[in-house]
Amino acid sequence: MAKYAPSSLKSLTLLGFALVSLPLILALAMALVRIDKLSNQGTLAIQQVSSLVYSTRQVGQLLSNMERSASQYLVLNDPAIWRGYLELRNELLLLTGDLDNEPELQAGVRELLRQEAELHAALSEQLVNFDIELLQQKYDSLNELGNDLYRLSRQAIDTKVSALEQSADQLRTTVLQSALVIPASLVIALLFVRLLMRPINQLKPQISRLQEGNFEQKVSVEGVQEIQEMAQILEAMRVQLLELEEQKSHFIRHISHELKTPLAAIREGAELLYDGTAGTLNPSQQEVSGIIRSSVSRLQQLIEDLLNFNMVLDNSSSLKPQSCYLSHSLERVLADRALEIQGKGLLLSLPREDYRIPMHPEHLRVILDNLLSNAVKFSPVEGKITVCSELRDQTLKLDIADEGPGIPHDQHDLVFEPFFQGAVKADAKIKGSGLGLTITRELVRKYNGQILLKDSRRGCHFEISLPLSGVEKIIHV
Repeated sequence: MAKYAPSSLKSLTLLGFALVSLPLILALAMALVRIDKLSNQGTLAIQQVSSLVYSTRQVGQLLSNMERSASQYLVLNDPAIWRGYLELRNELLLLTGDLDNEPELQAGVRELLRQEAELHAALSEQLVNFDIELLQQKYDSLNELGNDLYRLSRQAIDTKVSALEQSADQLRTTVLQSALVIPASLVIALLFVRLLMRPINQLKPQISRLQEGNFEQKVSVEGVQEIQEMAQILEAMRVQLLELEEQKSHFIRHISHELKTPLAAIREGAELLYDGTAGTLNPSQQEVSGIIRSSVSRLQQLIEDLLNFNMVLDNSSSLKPQSCYLSHSLERVLADRALEIQGKGLLLSLPREDYRIPMHPEHLRVILDNLLSNAVKFSPVEGKITVCSELRDQTLKLDIADEGPGIPHDQHDLVFEPFFQGAVKADAKIKGSGLGLTITRELVRKYNGQILLKDSRRGCHFEISLPLSGVEKIIHV
């Protein structure tokens, strides 16, 4: 299709005036008014989307920084740290003040501000005497409210996109109705529709990609000047969000690896104390060393989940051409869980078929590890875990089922949300982070796949569908 400049649009309008009668002129005038309104509405929607995405992400970051500063102040009693905490709090108040203007977010913003004000008042009153464990609990609640704001912002964005689509549909209706006034107007109306709707239809999926957190693809449209200006605003937002995502991914990788080195030393020391290598402990000391040992193990698990979640967010190399074998990935995962499996006397039923799968090996390992680790934790003693595989029409299906207590039907969708902890607790020494199934779902989606928690009479039954071209069935000799 040819490119049209604003002058082309003006020439087309003049031609329409020359060809049609007064009713058509009125109809076209109404259409032009709607075009201008739609252009302004689209520009405002893009700006609001940019502000919402940026602000709701920043709320979570500020809460994390405030928790870290407050915790450091309670430990070190350093006035400089307290001043830094107050500066972060002022940033949070300014940011949430803007979010309070969004009707969908008002209730969540006000509840967050109320809880934060109560915590700040108590913290200011008690200062270093404030219980650090209570501080962490309060900030856990605030972080959950911050996550709710992000989810609500996505709903607000959907509302704005729907409004833009509705306006575009109304514009299409108006233009098509004008074509019925005089037969000669049909050609002009169709040309207007194609001229205006094509760039708008190009913008809608690009807004959806930004909403889903995909910032890799450049935003570009062809059309009249107003639509191009909207695309330029959207592109500027994409570049800014991409830079923020890269900075966040780099920070998470750096801090996680920095934490691993001292954590390994602490864990080794805790193990030496616990097993008595450094000397016999009395019962109280043995109990304390056991708490340190389990806490260090949980911290290590959280760091691993953090790295896995960061891998999900990192789009730089996730889909480069690679391949792996289903049997090898299963062997790696089961080897890591061998002691737990033997300790419970679990029976494993594994697929007879093997497949060469065009996936990143670490992605498949993490998917299987998250599902199988849950199956092992929740399975009863001498229970059975079943893993099945099937290739049908270039779609690889994986089923993992256990005989544990299962998940209530009303929580089937919630289990894939970040940090969700179900009512049924696993009989495990180390508490999970609530990110495992979220990471699994996002990794499956990277390959345009789907994961479902199916209804089952007993236990959990997860089904994964991966539409991958190039899957090869392997026959081992």
